[in-house]
Amino acid sequence: MIKIGIIGFGNIGKKRFKALLKISKFKTKVIYVVDKIKPKKLPKEINFYKNWKDILSIKVDLILLATPTTQTKIIANHLCDKFNILVEKPLSNFHSEIKKITSKSIKNHKILKVGYNLRFDDGLIKTKELLKKKIIGKIYYIKITYANGAARTNTNKVGSLFDMGTHSLNLLIWLTNENNYKIVNHIGQKNEFLKKSKVDNGFILLKSNDIHAMIHHGFCTWKNAFNLEISGSKGFIRINSLSKWGDERVYLGLRKYPDGKPLIKQWNYKIDNSWKNELEYLFNNFKINKKNINKINLECLETINLIKKII
Repeated sequence: MIKIGIIGFGNIGKKRFKALLKISKFKTKVIYVVDKIKPKKLPKEINFYKNWKDILSIKVDLILLATPTTQTKIIANHLCDKFNILVEKPLSNFHSEIKKITSKSIKNHKILKVGYNLRFDDGLIKTKELLKKKIIGKIYYIKITYANGAARTNTNKVGSLFDMGTHSLNLLIWLTNENNYKIVNHIGQKNEFLKKSKVDNGFILLKSNDIHAMIHHGFCTWKNAFNLEISGSKGFIRINSLSKWGDERVYLGLRKYPDGKPLIKQWNYKIDNSWKNELEYLFNNFKINKKNINKINLECLETINLIKKII
């Protein structure tokens, strides 16, 4: 039985909770929920607390930390040496704080998994499988757009670079197994978000060896948008959306020589399993060696190292 605590029961906390209910491969039990207001219809067997400090002595195997970033970095810093934690991105908007929290977790042999759950989307898992098989040959370039229209309503208060851009940067590193990207150029705008105090639209150009990449992040598209294009020497992979929006299509195009219409295969995904997939990945890695724990814990730091070169 995997015992779990949840701190923060807003939109993301509830998604994490619902994902736990879908898992049959592992037996799990939610021991407590921490939030400002007691959730309606909370099962009686789950304890409720208003202050996260009240759970310090309660033993659980994993804490799901789903609070706003300003609170997250404080709470994570106090818990990371005692508990395994799955925390929402970006953990902090300061490189030094992420490095400090990550180091404490590693030192105490605790998992600190930052929730970049795009890589656990079924369509992106399929993309990763195709890349492993080298079906499209040598990668030439990658373009990723991940943006929405929440300039006036986004509540994370960190701006689109940290909120959306970090997702895409993390995805880029994961898909290509490259963590030595260099920032070639970047531009950002402050249009509307938080009275123009934070970036709400931007573009990043990156390079690693022979792979070139472009990332678009923002809150000003006025409709949620995710597009991925990977072009290689033998073909391409394209994704038009995400399963969480109900109609994700993955296209594999095999190049015709010397030119002409490519042979195209297609996969469709309409159910968002990313939250469940991420938890199952974490449960599978509970009993792992020190090297693998370090790899999981350093994922966030690798991503934020790129952000450090931009801000």
